[in-house]
Amino acid sequence: MQKIVIIGGGIVGASAAYLLSKENVQITLIDSGEPGQATRAAAGIICPWLSKRRNKYWYELAKNSAAFYKEIAHMLEEETGRDSGYKQVGVLALRSTEDKVTELFNLAKERRLEASVMGEIAKLSEAETKQKFPLVKPGFGSVYVSGAARVNGGLFCETLLYAAKENGVKIKSGRARFSTNGEIFVGEEKESYDKLIIASGAWLADLLQDAGLHTDVLAQKGQLLALDFSEFETDDWPVILPPSAKSIVPFDNGKVIVGATHEKAAGFNTEPTAAGRAEIITEVSQFMEGDLEQKIASVAVGTRPYTPDFAPLIGQLPGFDKVFLANGLGASGLTTGPYVGKLLADLALGNTVDLALENYEPSKYISK
Repeated sequence: MQKIVIIGGGIVGASAAYLLSKENVQITLIDSGEPGQATRAAAGIICPWLSKRRNKYWYELAKNSAAFYKEIAHMLEEETGRDSGYKQVGVLALRSTEDKVTELFNLAKERRLEASVMGEIAKLSEAETKQKFPLVKPGFGSVYVSGAARVNGGLFCETLLYAAKENGVKIKSGRARFSTNGEIFVGEEKESYDKLIIASGAWLADLLQDAGLHTDVLAQKGQLLALDFSEFETDDWPVILPPSAKSIVPFDNGKVIVGATHEKAAGFNTEPTAAGRAEIITEVSQFMEGDLEQKIASVAVGTRPYTPDFAPLIGQLPGFDKVFLANGLGASGLTTGPYVGKLLADLALGNTVDLALENYEPSKYISK
């Protein structure tokens, strides 16, 4: 029986492990449990369709990922009987003028031609927007997209790993080392494999340096605030996308996640900071009513991997024909993770993939 080893138990590695656990292969997943793993800290927004990012390859990946999310979440919940952490609640994209609302509405209609999973699209007035999100400040209409969803990253990952383990996946705790000839060690113990999947997130450069590989993947710190609005019934509130780099993600029982920061110089520092807190509160206060500072219940910090041009890499590790990896997903990691895990699983199995991977070539970012 073919043995596939996966390094990394975040959203990409856990998704690959779960999907491979349904195949006739032996799977071992190695996870170091590093503090600051991005998946554990993140609140995911599944709504790539309204993005104006110019990178068409990122959009193709994100669009496919959004369609796959619903499928894998349903599969997980049916199989385990557990809440996966995924919930389709729709999204409100806020805009301050009628012209801007119309412009975004037209983009959404165009994007839906290739993405029926978007569901219903509607232009909402200020009053209609406030009805769906009572905390919105005056002056904002919105575009509503019913097919958008939110994800509790930690819970989704936990459910994936639970299902994978139930299906026979062996999970090892420890830090993996990758040698110049492609051998894997955990401590002093060698871990043999027929195929290897590397999904080590922001820690990729550390993993590959012993093999003499230079990796152009950097670490970015992200801080998120959990606000307590338990006086409201927030369970079915939509995700809020303001005209800002910050987002507002309501969860059940009055919990509202806001953020995140994008701190390129902080590296692997996982300490919450007053500056990060102030940045989030200042920006989000433009769109939300209330004394948000007094509503802070907790702070989460994660470390995202990103590339200099903010494009992801997916495919074969240069010089190693049995090793496949994905990285550089940045702030889109939780959005794209399950689909990227599927791509890596298909590569390891020798299956055809449904994405043109030449556009995500790892050799652009990894070299001797």
